[in-house]
Amino acid sequence: MNRRLLRSRQAGFTLIELLAVLIILSLIISLAIPSMGKVRSRVDTIVCKSNLRSLWYGVQQAVGDNGGFYPNIEPDPTNPIYEPEENARSLAETLAPYGVGEKTLRCPADAGAQDYFSRKGTSYEWRPFVDGEPVDNPKLYFRRGIMIPSPNRLRLIMDYTPVHQGRSNRLFADGSVR
Repeated sequence: MNRRLLRSRQAGFTLIELLAVLIILSLIISLAIPSMGKVRSRVDTIVCKSNLRSLWYGVQQAVGDNGGFYPNIEPDPTNPIYEPEENARSLAETLAPYGVGEKTLRCPADAGAQDYFSRKGTSYEWRPFVDGEPVDNPKLYFRRGIMIPSPNRLRLIMDYTPVHQGRSNRLFADGSVR
């Protein structure tokens, strides 16, 4: 009978062993938390890039319905650059018929004090340089002349602010996102 009592006492943990395990676990958790923040940031960047690719598909459908020309899109509806008779609509209004919704227009990293989505209805800024230009040969007009950019260098849409580790995701006319 004494052997059974000794075995049952030896099978348990002492308080010191339990505290040592808790200390080791807390150290592992404290080392893992910063890397979890980096993982979350990377996930936000990937979701944002996916949103931009979806916007590109919507733009391509809008171009098809507009006779091969980029539509006039108001880059900031709260501060319009187009006159009402020019029929420029916001990015959300222009791409809504092509399946682009609120979820696609919201960058997950656009939160906090900047939160452009709640103020402007989108986390992304349309670059109005190509409005009304043909998709196959857009011209950019400058004081010193006209430039015809390569599609892989022509930015169409980008984040309002650099929210991805100090950088902005950008959608180019060829459909690439960087």
